[in-house]
Amino acid sequence: MIRTPALLTILLASLQLGIVPAEAQTDDGFFRGKSLSMVIPIGPGGAYDAYARLVSRHLSRHIPGNPTIVPRNMPGAGGVLASNYFYNVAPQDGTTLSIITSAFANEELFGNPQIKYESRRFLAIGRLADTTSVLFFWHASSIKTVKDMLTKPATVAISSVHEIPAYRVRAMNSVLGASLKLIPGYPSARDYVLAVERGETDGGTSTFIGLSQLFSQHLREKKLNVLVQFSTRRDRAMPDIPTIMDITSDPEGQQIFRQLVSNDEIGRSIYTTPNVPPERLATLRSAFQAMLVDAEFLSDAERLNLPLAPRSGEEMQALVNEMFNVSPETLAKLRALIK
Repeated sequence: MIRTPALLTILLASLQLGIVPAEAQTDDGFFRGKSLSMVIPIGPGGAYDAYARLVSRHLSRHIPGNPTIVPRNMPGAGGVLASNYFYNVAPQDGTTLSIITSAFANEELFGNPQIKYESRRFLAIGRLADTTSVLFFWHASSIKTVKDMLTKPATVAISSVHEIPAYRVRAMNSVLGASLKLIPGYPSARDYVLAVERGETDGGTSTFIGLSQLFSQHLREKKLNVLVQFSTRRDRAMPDIPTIMDITSDPEGQQIFRQLVSNDEIGRSIYTTPNVPPERLATLRSAFQAMLVDAEFLSDAERLNLPLAPRSGEEMQALVNEMFNVSPETLAKLRALIK
């Protein structure tokens, strides 16, 4: 994860990503006078909301015709409600965008009964940042250390029992012998922290970006005790906090957790619906890349303390396809564990 870089670094990165101005794409004038929707799968507050509204403010300048982009929060079922809408109801013409929930592909892989979509048919426009999720506990709870987390019963705030963060906690119970009870019904990271403050739960699981943006003072004052990173390697912002891979040396356990953390590579990515014509998708991707080197966009991201680690739409499309190359044996173990 990188902070907003210097202009020279940005320009070099843009060359590496193949960024070209949106005007270089063939434009049929489709977007002129249009109003685009930006679907946000989580409630107001948190990193999804902040990144989506950042893009909604700046992307239009780089789309030929300068359409209006209107953010729309659609929380529910850990983001599945928004993805189902995006696939089955939203217009499939490029006028609906989404900062898609990072777990959308794994939800399909793991057989979440709530989903009504095919992940590989969503069309990637580009990624803003990857993410590292964490498990945290309130400073006044009895869970102070990793050993406490693995040996003492505790409650964890969650949005839905049918989502990747919940699967990770269940895997900790099954693989590591923890006794963590999920308490669903909290819409966003803001609500997870409010839950621990009120004593409704001992802890919660959230992206570190979300905690840093909303509760930086809590982190500085150590009111939030981050005990584990759901990642294959330690984030530079948390060099002393173990990853879930550090906690177990069991090969089967590591294989399970490796798949469960893979969606953090998706991070905060912008997608459009299936069936958008190729030339229109190319226009949206080109506009996204041009936005990444826009001085106003970069200044806004820095002001909001939103790190950037961009990847192109083509790269993200390939990443999702690769996620489905999991072995049948590993997939069967994961599905059994989740059930």
